[in-house]
Amino acid sequence: MKSFKSFIEEKTMAAAALGGIIGGVALGLAGSPQQKQEITQPQTQQTQQTQQASPKKTKPEAWRALISSSEGFRSKAYWDSTGKVWTIGKGSTTHPDGRPVTQTDSITAEQADEYMEHYVNKNLIPKLEKIPTWGKINDNQRGALISFGYNVGPNFYNSRGYETITKALSSEESLNNVPVALKLYNKSGGKVLPGLVKRRQAEGVLWGTPVD
Repeated sequence: MKSFKSFIEEKTMAAAALGGIIGGVALGLAGSPQQKQEITQPQTQQTQQTQQASPKKTKPEAWRALISSSEGFRSKAYWDSTGKVWTIGKGSTTHPDGRPVTQTDSITAEQADEYMEHYVNKNLIPKLEKIPTWGKINDNQRGALISFGYNVGPNFYNSRGYETITKALSSEESLNNVPVALKLYNKSGGKVLPGLVKRRQAEGVLWGTPVD
């Protein structure tokens, strides 16, 4: 089975080559990072001590990459014909202060990340924490559910139409059924969308990826 990192890298490269549209939203891809120049000068004792004292950087949580690659980025508001709502950035329909997005709104890529973080931490995770098995699953499994909830809404658990994923998440014994259950939710407006098929697959891969 491919790792989640390889899955996202291949998906992003394919989207760049095709100029693809994932989930009906144009995918905004950043350019390749510049290679860092090698340091040829010898390090001083002070430099070495500073580096040793510097804390290690933590790895970004995988849900950020998954949501970003699936939602894409739009700097200007666009009309989501399925949700019947103005949307901006990485699928945001409201500003952090609660104001709905309007037709004339525009934001930067940095703001789009802030909007995403705000929604996940303030609106989504508090709802997901009410799932009975939330405290029993690992960070990657939580990340898969964060991506799923970001897409379908924070109140999916125990809601009409989400009986299969609800049952899979209801007990530790049924958690192995989650990846299969996720794949069922690949439709919008009654039609199977390729973007949703890929997203559900990516969420299933993340669910099954061990935490380092």
